[in-house]
Amino acid sequence: MEIATTSMMQAIYPAFVLHKHWDMPKGFNDRLYALAKEDTERNRITDPHDPRASGDMTNHLGHLRHNFLMDSKDPVIAMLAQMAAAGVREYLQLAYGYDHTGEIAMMADSFWQRRAQRENLGIQSHTHPQTDIVCTYYPRVMLDEGCPDTSLHRGAVRFYDPAGIGKRLWPCRNPAAYVGGGWFAVEPQTGSMVVFEGYVPHDSTYFEGEERMCIPVLCNLDLPNSHCKVGLGDILAAQREGGSHGL
Repeated sequence: MEIATTSMMQAIYPAFVLHKHWDMPKGFNDRLYALAKEDTERNRITDPHDPRASGDMTNHLGHLRHNFLMDSKDPVIAMLAQMAAAGVREYLQLAYGYDHTGEIAMMADSFWQRRAQRENLGIQSHTHPQTDIVCTYYPRVMLDEGCPDTSLHRGAVRFYDPAGIGKRLWPCRNPAAYVGGGWFAVEPQTGSMVVFEGYVPHDSTYFEGEERMCIPVLCNLDLPNSHCKVGLGDILAAQREGGSHGL
């Protein structure tokens, strides 16, 4: 018996990862690394009660909230911001077919990991819940010449299923998709930029090498339908009544 049917396949809430490599002019990565090193040292937490602290003083990942893109003045910083904007626009075009022509608000931190300081442990799993898109750039990745050829020793950035399912046991032969019970790994190199949406859980592994510098650029899109929240003080000033601390 032949029965006529129609079928429509729709992906719902997919997650995307873009690994982009920049072949930068000589000296660019070294200069950016030097600025990021100064930035890291300048923004280490020295007072546990500092209200700008993100994290704490028990490990090298704790830092003061700041914006590397504004605090350091240098042509390579301007270039990094433009690279991040290009990465965001390429990601949106490839993932969603969307040509973003609006503004992109950015801030950046710097994370310097050194084996001499026992900091080459990787970074714990986390998300960036107040960020639309993350562009993490690596101006320096120094692995040992004999580093094992496994992501668990090479500082891979691992992305996890945001749905938290991890139970699909059938093979995935769709070349445009990754489906698995573990993680999708990207091994960054000097000049790598890894672009993804802030809600996607990710971490990075131990790396067998002297040091690594990564600069996450956190990006939010200015869209015509973006939320237009304002502070209570501004609302009451516009209404010309009420107290700034509420009822």
